[in-house]
Amino acid sequence: MLDLPVPLLIMSVIGIVAFAASGALVGARASMDWLGLSSLAAVTAIGGGTLRDLLMAQVPGWLTDFWITVGLIAVTVVAVWISVRAFPWQRHQRWMGRLFTLSDAVGLAAFTVTGTDIARRGGFGVGPTVVLGVLSGIGGGVLRDVLAGRRVQIFTGEIYALAAVAGSIAFLAVGSFAPAWVASLVGVALVLLVRLGAVALGWRVPTLPGEPDAGSDST
Repeated sequence: MLDLPVPLLIMSVIGIVAFAASGALVGARASMDWLGLSSLAAVTAIGGGTLRDLLMAQVPGWLTDFWITVGLIAVTVVAVWISVRAFPWQRHQRWMGRLFTLSDAVGLAAFTVTGTDIARRGGFGVGPTVVLGVLSGIGGGVLRDVLAGRRVQIFTGEIYALAAVAGSIAFLAVGSFAPAWVASLVGVALVLLVRLGAVALGWRVPTLPGEPDAGSDST
């Protein structure tokens, strides 16, 4: 992480903190203990990047920057723990829900652009680069939802992965003629605009009708 250009380094730090917060908030909503919050925060913060690095046959970045990553996650978990104790989820559902949506969107934007740039620097073509960038953005959230026993967000009609695809493509397109920091800002802004706009306006991807309990079929 420390060998990244400054704009991407800043986004990596923002992404870790934002995704760690979203994971910890999911744990808090499920009334987990500090270990549960820490586990979900860590998985969300490093999951997508780890999957990307393994597919690129690289050592996951958090292993080489271990204490920095652990420190950022730990501080975030403590902050969420204190916040939830001061403002219990049961009495502040709307505020905490908005905080989760915002932190999750920021993490998605930051890691999508960072992952796309890392894949591009690794010499991959446009298609694989976009796939790896999107995986960086959505991978941690998928693992978080699975561990928390939630329906995986990207499979429920949410405009989530599509926001990452748009941001990744925009980053590559703008980066072909503009400085990297400009491309990064455009990519992040587009992910946030699409994701938060979809939440605010109720945009969703069409889904097929199914049984009410299809997600928990025991047959």
